[in-house]
Amino acid sequence: MVAIEETPQENFNEELDLSEADDLEIIDDLDEDEFGTEEERTFFSAFMENARFSLKHEFGYGFQAPQKIVSNRSSLRLEWESDFSENLLFFFDGKGSIHHSNDHLTKAQNHSPEAYGTSNLRELYLQGSYGDWSFKVGRQIVIWGESENSVLNEVSPQDQSEVYFTSLEDSRIGQNLIRINYFSSQWDWDMFVNPDSQTNKLPEEHTEYYIPLPENDTDYDVHETMPFQTEVGFHVKRNVESGDFAFYAAKLNENQPFYQQKSEQIGNKTILEKTYPNYQMFGMSGNLNFGNTLLKTELAHKSKKWFAAKHSTDVVFKKNTIDMALDLEYQFNDHANIYAGVSDQHILGWEEGIQESEDSVKYFLGGNQSIYNQTLDLDYILNYDHQNASAVYRLSIKNKIMDDLNLDVSTVYFDPTDLQKGSGMYFQNKSRITANLTYYF
Repeated sequence: MVAIEETPQENFNEELDLSEADDLEIIDDLDEDEFGTEEERTFFSAFMENARFSLKHEFGYGFQAPQKIVSNRSSLRLEWESDFSENLLFFFDGKGSIHHSNDHLTKAQNHSPEAYGTSNLRELYLQGSYGDWSFKVGRQIVIWGESENSVLNEVSPQDQSEVYFTSLEDSRIGQNLIRINYFSSQWDWDMFVNPDSQTNKLPEEHTEYYIPLPENDTDYDVHETMPFQTEVGFHVKRNVESGDFAFYAAKLNENQPFYQQKSEQIGNKTILEKTYPNYQMFGMSGNLNFGNTLLKTELAHKSKKWFAAKHSTDVVFKKNTIDMALDLEYQFNDHANIYAGVSDQHILGWEEGIQESEDSVKYFLGGNQSIYNQTLDLDYILNYDHQNASAVYRLSIKNKIMDDLNLDVSTVYFDPTDLQKGSGMYFQNKSRITANLTYYF
């Protein structure tokens, strides 16, 4: 800092030469260097105004033998929305995570680093709106259906890398597609074209929830031969006085891989063809309100679905299915409700040689209670897979510590009756408790 002697006011400008334009430019340059240009400050202010950050730390502990830390990670999520013009909007939703040294995903890396970084770009798209029309182009997540065990929600693939422990915000994978919406006085029309078909993200080898796949078996030589076909879908919905109903039609690719054994071999290795077959789906759904009771229904017909044979020498079975889901929710008051539901996949023309059962029935039962001025939420849900005789219990406690700080503690307990099939083969000792501390700003 330069000391300036006191100077009479009338001589002040003359002493410091501040009346000269060059000196004023120097001061302006100093202001810009320290605080940025006015345009930069305006851009930063506008960016922060439209941005929402979520800073989270997750800690998960497996409480069944062998007891151990399973997850220990920190993440920062950014959701940003900006109007480029009156009719054009830009949306971004992405997250970066650091998995610390005792996180199971870090341990699975070959070089066992001190930390392991991952990123997840959920959505990134431009949306144009013109009257009753809306157009979206870019990475998007499409959610179809209404029920808990939806039989229609198959457009966006799932992240199954950590099975039941994947957070809701990360449970679906975005795809690069075009989506067109039209809103009439009575109907909402929705169509998508997806040339970038993705598949479910499965657990990686050496991670806590890895399920052995043929490509990791040295006895097999796996060839992925069938290219993905462009997916298209159409959905129309109408709201009525007591609820809503909708119709669906789509041509989709399977999100799970299908392995088919070939007759030829390479040396001592059996050749498997890995494919994601396409199929057609037609369906309908509805929500009906009866006072404090909400009924959710779904029905779908899926054609040319592939099913594996019990014996590897048999050919693949291609069958049609009828899928249904039914949910019932009762609300006691503004702070408590219970819900239950059932879903089923019925294979039409089922044969003894098919590996799957003719019917695949799943049940769920749950409830929610909000207490302490809605700052504490208790959620419980039981999922039961009838064919695999497997139950999964989930209990979560969500505490709103303050407006921008939440603590969520949840536990997932696997209770398989038959350890030789379904989740019982892999997850019987994988139950865990998880805590998430999230700060929003």
